[in-house]
Amino acid sequence: HTAPAPATAAVTVPWTRNERGALAGAKSTSYAENVVALAHARAHGATEALFANTVGALCEGTGSNVFVVLDGELHTPTLSSGCLPGITRALVVEWAGAKETELPFDVLERAEEVFLTSSLRDVQAVRALDGRQLPGAPGPVTAKAMRIFEERSAADIDP
Repeated sequence: HTAPAPATAAVTVPWTRNERGALAGAKSTSYAENVVALAHARAHGATEALFANTVGALCEGTGSNVFVVLDGELHTPTLSSGCLPGITRALVVEWAGAKETELPFDVLERAEEVFLTSSLRDVQAVRALDGRQLPGAPGPVTAKAMRIFEERSAADIDP
C-alpha cells in the first residue's frame, strides 16, 4: 500500500466505546459511530478520532490502535479496554516492547509522544492532538517503533 504520512493530527471525541458490549473488540463495532467521529475529526483538521471507554480509560481510534509514551516508556491500552486486537498493534507490542496498560483517557494530555497503528497507517506519529502540538513528532520512541516495524515487516512479508 501507499506509505502513510509519517505524522498526522488526531482529536478526542466525547463518545465512548463499550468495553463490555457484545461487539467489543470486533471490527464491526459502531461503524456509524466511527463515521460521525471521523467527520468530527476532519472538521477539526485531523485524520483520526480517539475514544475512551465507558469507565474513562483510553481505548482506540475509529480504525486504529493508540500508543503513548510516558516517562520514555511505551504503553498501549489493554485488550480489556475494548479496543480492537489489531495485528499491527500486536506486532508493535511484541517488537517494540510496549506495555499493555490500563490508561486514563487524560493520559493523552500528558503523553510525551502519541502514535497510531493500523494496517493502513502502519506506525504513524501524532503531531497534534486536540490542537495541542506534540513538538518533534515523530519523537525518539515513536521513530524507533516506526523503524523496527518497517524493518521487521519488510523482512517478513507475511508476519
